[in-house]
Amino acid sequence: MELEELLEKHEGRKNKVYKCTAGKRTIGVGHNIDAKGLPEDIQKWLDMHGWITEDMIDDLLQSDIEDALNDAWKLYPALESFSESRRNALIDFLFNVGLSTASTFKRMNNAINNGNWDKAAQYISESKYWRQLGGDPKGTDDGKLERPEEIAQMLREG
Repeated sequence: MELEELLEKHEGRKNKVYKCTAGKRTIGVGHNIDAKGLPEDIQKWLDMHGWITEDMIDDLLQSDIEDALNDAWKLYPALESFSESRRNALIDFLFNVGLSTASTFKRMNNAINNGNWDKAAQYISESKYWRQLGGDPKGTDDGKLERPEEIAQMLREG
């Protein structure tokens, strides 16, 4: 799955401002307005019309992907050697939680940097991130592949 498709699957795509699960003002494909603001031209359009265009959503998405990719390089120096699926999983994770939160996943990050993908998947499944985003409790399966479950699967299976 392409990275843009994965992010849109997990974040949705909306041309009007909404509150994300963390209560932050968000638009487009998970663009956190409260944390990142908006480019002046997009903010002006939004103020005038109450919504943004599909091209604006795409521009925000590409900028946010670039930010998440740069953050991924900071945490995972060997990122280029990872499979595309694992890179996409990590970029999706950083896109969602940001660098400061991702940095607190010490055991998971250590496992990733040591190429221990099973442990990385295990550690993410033991996290608050897993619970907050709908990961199934250990030993259960609701039949839906929630975001953290998909990220863990992508890390494990490569």
